[in-house]
Amino acid sequence: MALPAYWWLLLPAVLGQCAFFLLSGALRPGEKTLQGGPWLLTVLAASLLSGLAYGAVQSDPVFIAAQCFLAATVFRIWRKQ
Repeated sequence: MALPAYWWLLLPAVLGQCAFFLLSGALRPGEKTLQGGPWLLTVLAASLLSGLAYGAVQSDPVFIAAQCFLAATVFRIWRKQ
């Protein structure tokens, strides 16, 4: 299986979003606060921008829509802090 075009944009998006969800406690039931602090939110925002760039370059509306949904989540978490 060959790597997709512009895989270097996809790699930080996937790694950053995985790191956020694993380190933040976002997957733990009942958690109401972000456990990792503002630096972890910065990692998520950077991976979000990388994912949006990948979706735009590949002209993938589903990927762009998913990243926009994630952007709304980041904004909501950021406003709570």
